[in-house]
Amino acid sequence: MAHDDHTDVASGSIAAQEHPHEAHIHLPPNSWSPINVSLALTMCFVGTLSATWVWVIGLVWLIGSLYAWFRGARNEYKELPESLGEH
Repeated sequence: MAHDDHTDVASGSIAAQEHPHEAHIHLPPNSWSPINVSLALTMCFVGTLSATWVWVIGLVWLIGSLYAWFRGARNEYKELPESLGEH
């Protein structure tokens, strides 16, 4: 067994040639949206206990954060290759 056969395994080219239908692991890019949603939801809960204006600001923040998160997820889904987007 030659060492040269496994030198390029880290880059995936040999593995891709041997198994062309192997599953591709897709990781989403980093995002502040989940943190924004959780903070906005917390603000909504605090607003129900303290003041109406805090609840309204939290609700507007929550709607905006959810919109940004879903828009980003939709755009990312559209950028996937055809073979990955069908599943």
